[in-house]
Amino acid sequence: MNAWPSPESLTLTLPPGVGLRWFRDDELEALPALLERWYPAVRVGAESVFLDAAFLRRHLASPGRETSDLWVCAIVLDGAVVGFQAFERNVASRTLHGRLGVLAPEARAGMLGALGFPLFEALGAVIGAESLQVFVTLATKGQQLFAERRGFRLAGLVPGFDRDAQADGTVKRVMEALYVKSLVEVSWPEAGALTAKTRAAFAVLFPEQVSGA
Repeated sequence: MNAWPSPESLTLTLPPGVGLRWFRDDELEALPALLERWYPAVRVGAESVFLDAAFLRRHLASPGRETSDLWVCAIVLDGAVVGFQAFERNVASRTLHGRLGVLAPEARAGMLGALGFPLFEALGAVIGAESLQVFVTLATKGQQLFAERRGFRLAGLVPGFDRDAQADGTVKRVMEALYVKSLVEVSWPEAGALTAKTRAAFAVLFPEQVSGA
């Protein structure tokens, strides 16, 4: 895979007044509090690692960010940081994974809320990823709709995939949806290799491939 690009170098149509850049080293100390204010549910589950100051310094500070498997940028609106977007690569499998996208409440209206998936695709193309993969919440329809509008395919539903804070303050394991966008040709399975249950799920998710499986 190719080296990480700088956020500013990506070919991407951005809304007026919006820019992308690395987080500066002097912004990292305040970043956990900012993320928690924008998205309180980040306190639990897989993405709570972004509240760990040592984790942020290791992966986001220069020059370590160039060799980290995480790519994280700040989303800036009229000069102010209003968002955070993180992706993770797996060099061996040539995959790029969506990790966490967060916007300040005041920045969620309009096109900015849909920026994550175009950014995902632009970054994947530059580094030579062959597959883009992301788990999205089923608590609301928003991210599912954004994924589907950008040509990502629903590939599965995973019960208990992650821990999530509930409205009543409890923490529960929740189901999430896996969406995938393949950037190269895919080899599909033979029918004889599938169980009846797998074949039924395959037919629902990839009906156009049923004749070949």
